[in-house]
Order: sequence, then C-alpha cells, then structure tokens
Amino acid sequence: ILAASGAAAQSEPAERQADFAFAVEAQGFRFQPVMPPLQQKAGAPQATYSWFWEFGDGSFSREESPRHQYRQPGEYEVILDATAHYDNGKKAKKKRTKVPNARSEALAGTELPNVFSEKGKQAIAMASNAMPRAGEELVLVISYRNNGSAPTGGRLHLFFNEKKYKTSHFDFIETRAHFGEQADPLISEALPAHSLPTSAWASISGRSMAGASVFWDAPVFGILDDMLGEARGTYREEKAWRFSDLDAGAKRNLFVSLQGSADMLRDTSAFIHLGAVFAPDDPALAPEHFDLEIEIVASHDPNVIAVSDNRVNYRHVDACKLDYKVRFQNNGEGPASTVDLRIDIPEGLDKAAIRPVEWYPACPVCPKTPVASSCLDTSSTPMGFRFIFRNIYLPGSRQKGVGDRDSTKGFVKYRIEAGDDMPKRSFRSRAAIVFDKNPPVYTNFTKTRFKPGLSPGIKAGYGLEPDSAITGYFFLGASLSPYKSWRIYPQVELLAGLKGLTEAPEQVFTTADTFSTPGAFTRVFQTDSLIRSRQSFVSLELPVLLRKNFTRFFGAGVGGSAQVFFESGERTTRVRKIVTTFFPNEPIPPKSDTTGFAPYTGTFSETRTQFTVFADLTFGSVRAGPNLGLRAGAILSRRRTARPFLQLSLEMKL
Repeated sequence: ILAASGAAAQSEPAERQADFAFAVEAQGFRFQPVMPPLQQKAGAPQATYSWFWEFGDGSFSREESPRHQYRQPGEYEVILDATAHYDNGKKAKKKRTKVPNARSEALAGTELPNVFSEKGKQAIAMASNAMPRAGEELVLVISYRNNGSAPTGGRLHLFFNEKKYKTSHFDFIETRAHFGEQADPLISEALPAHSLPTSAWASISGRSMAGASVFWDAPVFGILDDMLGEARGTYREEKAWRFSDLDAGAKRNLFVSLQGSADMLRDTSAFIHLGAVFAPDDPALAPEHFDLEIEIVASHDPNVIAVSDNRVNYRHVDACKLDYKVRFQNNGEGPASTVDLRIDIPEGLDKAAIRPVEWYPACPVCPKTPVASSCLDTSSTPMGFRFIFRNIYLPGSRQKGVGDRDSTKGFVKYRIEAGDDMPKRSFRSRAAIVFDKNPPVYTNFTKTRFKPGLSPGIKAGYGLEPDSAITGYFFLGASLSPYKSWRIYPQVELLAGLKGLTEAPEQVFTTADTFSTPGAFTRVFQTDSLIRSRQSFVSLELPVLLRKNFTRFFGAGVGGSAQVFFESGERTTRVRKIVTTFFPNEPIPPKSDTTGFAPYTGTFSETRTQFTVFADLTFGSVRAGPNLGLRAGAILSRRRTARPFLQLSLEMKL
C-alpha cells in the first residue's frame, strides 16, 4: 500500500505536517490519523477534526479510525483529508508512506461505500469531502450504478463553474479512477456531444448491439441531448469519462479533485452547484442528471448559513425568491433533543411569505396542539423567524460510540420572498443555534447585494438663456443611470438640441475718423455697418451629474456639461458713410453728407463650445417611470463671467 495524507483545514501559506499510522489486524488494516494539535478559536465550541479517507481501491470512509480490507493484492495509495473546525491552524502537508499489502477473502459480497441516498434508486450521485473554500482542494465522490439487467458502458459528465457568476470558482486538478474510467477525448477536444449525429454515438460507444440498425433510439438520445444542452448552457466547464463493463446492479466511485480559486472569496456564504450526467450506452437505461448544492465558506465551522444568490437583479425583485440554508452540528458529548434556530430576517424580505423547503432530521411540521412526537415548529419573532426541532435525537460528535459524524448534523432550508418596496441596498442574515439549553452558537453573516442594473431613459425638453437675444430651443436625448438606485448614483446624458432659422435683432457697428484743418474746418468721417442675420443651430450636449432620490417622487442632483453648437445661417450687411464738416471759426452750421452702399448678403457656418454647471430637481416617478425635471445653472465664459440658463424636461426612465 502506498499511503498519502493531507488536511484541508485552512488556506494560510504556512503548512503543518499531517500523517497517519496503520496496523494489520485479522480483519484487514486499521488506520489511525496522527494530526497536529488543534488550535482552538477563541469563543467557539471545542475545535475538532472531520475525516475523509480514500483507500486507493474505489472505497472511502468518513470515520476517524477506519478499518479496511482489500480484495486484491497490490500497492494502493491511501489519502486522508482532515478538515479542522473552530480551529486557527494552517493546512496540513501531505505525506506518502509505503506499507505491506494484504488480501482478505472475507469481503466477498460486501458492498462498496457510496453517496447514494438511502431511499432513492438514482443511477448517479455526488458528495464532497467538505464545503468549498478559496485556495483549498475540494474532493468530489461521483457514485454511479447500473440499474438495468445487463452490463453496460457509457459516459460520466461533470459540470462546474456556473455561468451566472462572473468568475470561475474551481480549477480542475485530477481524477482518481479505480475501475478503468478514462477521460473522453471528444469532450477534451471541446466537441459538443449534442451536435454529433446518432451514428457517431455508436462509433464511439466501445461496444456493439447485434441486430440494431442504430445505437440510440430517438427518445433516449433526445433526452440526453436536452440534458447535456441544458447543462452546457448553465456551466462553463465540463469533464467526461468513459466507463465500460458495468455489471447489472454494480456500483462504482470516481474521485475528482478541484482547486478553489481566490475569486471564490467574493461569493462566500452563497450556494453554488455542480452537475453530473450519467449517460449509459444501453438504450434500455435512461440517462440521469444530478445536481450537488454546496455553500462557499470562509472557514469550516459546521454551523453556517448560506443563501442561494448573493447578487440579485433588482429589476425582477418582485419575483425574487431566495433560498437560505442553515446547517448545524451537535458538537457535544451527548445527544440533543431540541435544536432552536433563531434567524434574523433582513429588512425588505417578507416574513409572512417564509416557508420551510427541506430539513433534517426529517420530521413533520408541528400541529397547533403540542405533541410528544418529533416535529418542526415554526414561529415569527420581532427580529425574524424561528425553526425549532422538538423531541428529536441528534447525537453529539464527541458522544461515545458515534462514528458517523454525518448523523450529528442537520439543516433547515427555507424560502422567502421580497417585500413590497424593498430598498435597493445590500442586506444580510445570520442565525443563532441553541442545542437544548446550552448558550447559542452564532453562524456567519450571509450577505446579498443587488446588481447595479442599467436604467435607460428618454428625455425631451426646452432650454433657454434668459439674458440672451436668441430665443429658446428644443432638445431630445437619452439618459443612462443605475436601475432604481437608493443612494447617490451617477447619471450621464446625451442631448441633441435644435433651433430653427430665426431672425436676430439688427446689430450696428460704428467706426469714426477725424480730419482737422488749422483755423478752417474739421471733418468727421463715420462708417456705420448695419447687420441683420438669420441663423439656426444643432447642438450636442453631454451632461454628467450625481443624483439622489430622496423619495419615490422627488430627487435632486448636481453636475456639469459640455455643449457643442453647429451654427449656420446668413448675414445681410448694409454700409453707410457720413461725412460731417464743422466750421469752428465761422458762423456756419455743420454740414453732413450721407452715402449709402448696396447691401451684401452672405452665408456662414461656425462651431462653438460652451461649458456649464447646474443643479436640477425631478418630480414624479423619479426611480423608474415618467418625471418632470427643472435644471438651472450658469454658462461659463473665458471672460470669467457667467450667463444663466434654464432647462425644462420630461423624462421616461425604463
């Protein structure tokens, strides 16, 4: 036997050394962990280890000191993965050791351990050695079996890294196969299985069916095609393995290691899923799909709360249904008969709409009349909700004679809906867990925040400059801001203004020159240019502002804008010259002569830019819907002067 051990307790850089010993007994090998001392976390329940052993032959155990027998002689790799709870220690380092092999005939007819549910007859199931944590290795057990009456081959598909999360949670490390499973080259080459023709499945099946014109019948192939297509639409990553010669009624285990990514931290206390598909070659067996729901944790404390989604789309909040799961474990030296979960319900969630979905230990909901049998009691509190397991038997993890630590655990999964007018701000929840009359054990906080979402808007209005000779103009444009923001938020707009051809008031520009003759006369030469213009413009304005909605019906903001004017039109210029002669030494009145010139008309095209600062007020459905806006501010000038401007608008925010 080749032995290897490892602990997945913590993800800190420094490592502790883990090891295990073994002894040969009459019934096989007895394995005993030799672990570093636990480092008790202050204020927490007593620190302890949980165990996951792989024996290198497809078998596993969760006992602390298991005994195992091998059917065949040989060299095996034994792996121990020990997870510390309520511990401040570091991850333990793996160690490999060779030990003698052994064989026992007493194993004939014994069943391989598996992760199938006791009541179900599913063909595939999955379980993990622990909850996933950033930077740590996660071990998956994929159990599969043949529920048919004849041997078969087929495929196992594993799907991970859900597309609904922006980042990937896992990197694939390795597979440990003990029954000849091999990676499927078609999946490795990223060829979509559902695009293969029916005949292609027969060519890669690894076995033939005498007398069959095609390998898959249409209904079975269609089910598998839909099953794989749905999974590939949900997950980013896929791995597949071929298996063969799976006898009728036989069960097998495949072990897969995934590495938790650093990006997993952002989704701590959220549910994530992994999917698996069993695709048998035998057309008499239907393909099956299995979903494993696990929670990302910051530490491996067994009393935790998690939420199905830690990022919610606020646009669909009315239809939002969140699933919470509270896990607990009795770490005492004796059984607990009452487990009281006191849960804080965040503001905005409707306590009246809460309902339990699934729970363990399995028992009925308590009737109104008290009973002596086991049941789950529910009640509302001022701060939240309570789930109370009454009259149960939940063993303690340190109780004498308890080897199965899973029997010391329980959970409640409940669903809750968003309330009316839920504020768009992050919310969190946690639970206090009371075993019998012991002090409460508090879980972590689970936090859910809303996705920013975008709210496009259509905007139209009228703008004017009160002290300008040019009359107002109409504008039309669009706005973009976060959807139904509750706090201060940014908004950007793009507005196009339009001013039709308009005649401006006449402008007069005068120049004068003087010529004097000493003792005789003085002449003044004056030139008047009279300009009449007709002009229009198109403008583009880019306002950027910070806004806040104080209520659903009133908001305010401040900002600035850059505006470019594209002006065009025509100008008519009339010039006249006036010559006035003065006779200062003679009693002769001044004499004036006026000469007029023909008017001149020409076109022009100009571009100018201006910058503004402003404040605005909005009234109406300011978070989403129609609203009226009033914007007033100043147009900045290079001459360090400012001209006022005003805009009135109607906006529809989607």
